Amino acid sequence: MPTLTKENRRYLITYETLNAITHGLGVIAAIVGATLLIVNSIQHDFSTFTIVALAIYALSMISFLLASTLFHALIFTKAGKIFQFLDHSGIYLVILGSYTPYTWLFLDPKIGWPIWITILSCTILGLIYDTFFVGRWPFVSVIIYVLMGWFIILALPALYGTLSSLAFYLLLAGGITYTAGSLLYLMPKIPLNHVYWHLFVLVGATLMYLSIYDTLFH
Repeated sequence: MPTLTKENRRYLITYETLNAITHGLGVIAAIVGATLLIVNSIQHDFSTFTIVALAIYALSMISFLLASTLFHALIFTKAGKIFQFLDHSGIYLVILGSYTPYTWLFLDPKIGWPIWITILSCTILGLIYDTFFVGRWPFVSVIIYVLMGWFIILALPALYGTLSSLAFYLLLAGGITYTAGSLLYLMPKIPLNHVYWHLFVLVGATLMYLSIYDTLFH
């Protein structure tokens, strides 16, 4: 590994600090959002099935953001490689978790369950892939993430009839935001590109959270 100049070292430290801070703040926001979601669900006397679906969604988001935060905070240590795997694996899990409320609660089971099982299968395959090739081919990983995320397009007509207009377009906006962020992820020549990717993730996650919240409590 080539010796880093003082300027490069300073840039890398700043870069990874910002990466850790952005998703660290996301962890706090996700915990607050999850608490509101679960507490309001209990207060509205929602079924155990509904609460379980929301808990899967909330825990996947918190776990993903926490793994990302720890990866970037510890990237210069021996633990960095472990948390890199957890960070990348967390993306598959958060995609599955984000599908869960829509497929379990907002779609006809004949449509929702096949989609969820397909995404679950992709998640398992993705975890196996990351076990052996984590970080090796970012372009391949991003293609998989995007294809998994937009698999929901098969259910958009059904969701349009189930969700409110606001919730439906928040879902679409969230997907578009995630996708735009993924493009930035693949542009390492842009200064601080990964920080921007984190910000796009936070915005996309917020839009989808609001979509789910509006559908449940509108």
